[in-house]
Amino acid sequence: MPREYIPKRSFFESTRIHKIAKDVLRDCKEDRDRALETFAYFQGLVDQNPEDDKSKAELVHALGLSMDSNDKIVKILDMMIKMTQNEQKIQVSNPQKKENLSFEDLRKMKS
Repeated sequence: MPREYIPKRSFFESTRIHKIAKDVLRDCKEDRDRALETFAYFQGLVDQNPEDDKSKAELVHALGLSMDSNDKIVKILDMMIKMTQNEQKIQVSNPQKKENLSFEDLRKMKS
């Protein structure tokens, strides 16, 4: 009998989100490569027969898929940067260890 998967840590932990984003970026790159291959194929067909409207439409569609894949990569990177900035703000606002150093302590450390 299958058991329900219960993660040991939070599902939205930053390391897990980074891994998912990395997988999505890899998939987007593969999609973009395939769309560019399709674009090259239909470009060859259009070069052979410039009157082929169906090939021209598929050519435009493949180019659109390639651009959409690239846009998704940019969006994911933007979200990851925002998440990292948010994590850094949380770490700065809640420091684990606070040190109270005086000017004399700093001079001693420098010497």
